[in-house]
Amino acid sequence: MSPKSLIDENELHAYLDGALPADRAGDVERQIAADPALAGKLAGFRADKQMLKTVYGPLADKPLPAHWLAMARQPKPKPVLTWRLVGSIAAVLVLGLGLGLAYRAMVPVSGEIVQTALGARQSGDGQTIAVAGRDDARTAQAISRAVALKLKVPDLSRMGYRLSAVRLYPGAAQLSYLGPQQRLFTLYLHRSDGTARFDQFERAGLRVCIWQDDQLSLVMAGDVSTASMQRLASLAYTGLTL
Repeated sequence: MSPKSLIDENELHAYLDGALPADRAGDVERQIAADPALAGKLAGFRADKQMLKTVYGPLADKPLPAHWLAMARQPKPKPVLTWRLVGSIAAVLVLGLGLGLAYRAMVPVSGEIVQTALGARQSGDGQTIAVAGRDDARTAQAISRAVALKLKVPDLSRMGYRLSAVRLYPGAAQLSYLGPQQRLFTLYLHRSDGTARFDQFERAGLRVCIWQDDQLSLVMAGDVSTASMQRLASLAYTGLTL
């Protein structure tokens, strides 16, 4: 296979967006048709794009609030470079580049929620409730009561994972999924302390991702790759509320 015929993820995204030259697009299309793995990867990207469109698309049709427009029209004072501003700029640049290690060096990882989540994953304690399926309303109601938030049960079947167990704790819940080769993937749900954060790292031989907003703290753990965790995390976080 010549170097030109190799297709990386950036080129797959460009093909999906219709941004490739016609001759290269034809070459990519032929390789996708001949390679089931490549076709599966493209299907995953297409699904992710549709999910983002579903989540954020309606916002594009909403008018900007009047007070936002008023603030935008106000004269801008000359910025004063402070250490806080330097740190904010650096954090934005690091997140944009996806350099997780550097980002964690600036923002300490709060290990308490992660340690609690991994402990729940290993111990099997808590109140176990029967799982009748992902769309079982009783399961969603149970985890909603435990966390004191209105939540749904995420559907991870797109990545080959099915809900296998649900355990409830005081103020928390754990959803367990079984995936390819019966690999365990867990979601630990807890009320947030109000700070927003997103982080992904290795802990205890597992890939761990914490996604936290002003209300919910979600800790995900499993024996998965970085790329798989990114997709699973996106499906899990959006699936809890959609």
